[in-house]
This record gives sequence, C-alpha cells and structure tokens, in this order.
Amino acid sequence: MLFVQEIDLWYRKDVRYPKYANMRNSVKFVPVKTDNINPDCDVFYQYSALEQSPDGIQKTWEYHKRLGEEIFTTGSRDSLKNYRNLIHNIRIFKENENYKIMFCDDHFYERFNTSKRRGHNEGYWDNNSPFSYTDVINQTAFILSPNQYGRLQYNDRVVTHNSEIWYYRMHTLNFINCDRSKFREKIFFRKTPDYEYKNMQYLKYC
Repeated sequence: MLFVQEIDLWYRKDVRYPKYANMRNSVKFVPVKTDNINPDCDVFYQYSALEQSPDGIQKTWEYHKRLGEEIFTTGSRDSLKNYRNLIHNIRIFKENENYKIMFCDDHFYERFNTSKRRGHNEGYWDNNSPFSYTDVINQTAFILSPNQYGRLQYNDRVVTHNSEIWYYRMHTLNFINCDRSKFREKIFFRKTPDYEYKNMQYLKYC
C-alpha cells in the first residue's frame, strides 16, 4: 500500500525574508490521521493546506482520499480533469510490489500566468501519452520498494480566482510504501527519506 501526504504551504511576499523562509523549509511533514486510513485502498492520500503569515504557520484545510487502481494512469490531455481526479503534477504507477513516482507539468496553472516547467519528458515520443510532443517535464522522481520512503518538493505561484493577489506555494509530498499495520501518527518524524526529489523554480515576487 502507498501512503501519500501532501503539505501545500501558501504564503505572500510579506513573508519572503530569510527567517520566514527558514520556517517554511522546516515543515517536512504533519501528523498522520491513522484512523482514516482504509487498508483496502491502493493509495491513501492526505492533503494539508497551511498558510504562513508574519504571525506564524497555521493549518487552514485538510482532507483525505482513498484511491484505487484508477490512480495508476498517465492522465489525459484535459488538465482540469487531471486536477480533479489525480494528484496535481504527480503520476503513480504500481510495478509488482514497487511504486514508481513521476513528477510532471499538468499545465493547470497556465491560466494564472505561471510558466511551464521544462525538463526531461519520458513520454515525448509516446503517441498515447498526454505529454507527447510537448516541451514540459515528465520524469521519474524515484521508485519505492517495500518499506521505502521518498520526499518530493516543488513550488509555484498562483493568483486567486476572485482577486489579483498573488500567492506563493511550496508543496512537500511524502510517499511511503508499507503495510497498513506500520502506519503511525508520527511515521515521518525523525525519519530520513530513502529518496528526495526537488523541482524548485525561481519565483519573482509581484
């Protein structure tokens, strides 16, 4: 079973200074809600939204998803459909007892004027891939064997639908391939990932 925890940390330019950046960078995981995990699902996803202000970092929203085999897909060319049904910018594939984690550019935020993420595209020559013949990143971050733990980080910049306020976001995703019986509230605490992958862009402050 694969457990995925995403921490989506929102902030504005008033906390762009080094001391606030150090606070953001120290947030690597949050407690796991073990009572919500269904052992019958293929992938359990925990999303936690945090917001940073000069007063500190506060949790604003959290939800969970139990995902089946439908999550093991390259997605479609419809970026909105991918956003609703998949984990944004992530693709997961099961290979026997292992899980391949891929990082990609879902194009969803193009409407908000953020730039494309370019890089190696493993599906460039695949006519069946939604990433075919496209100059965007779509690459394997790591492959997790049983009892291995990986961390993936990326950032972005978006503007809210109903205002012209720009927000900056730092995404941290923890992945662990293990049996449900091994899940603990502090499963990630004081544990060094077996793999780490980062795709951090330079974000101009508006």
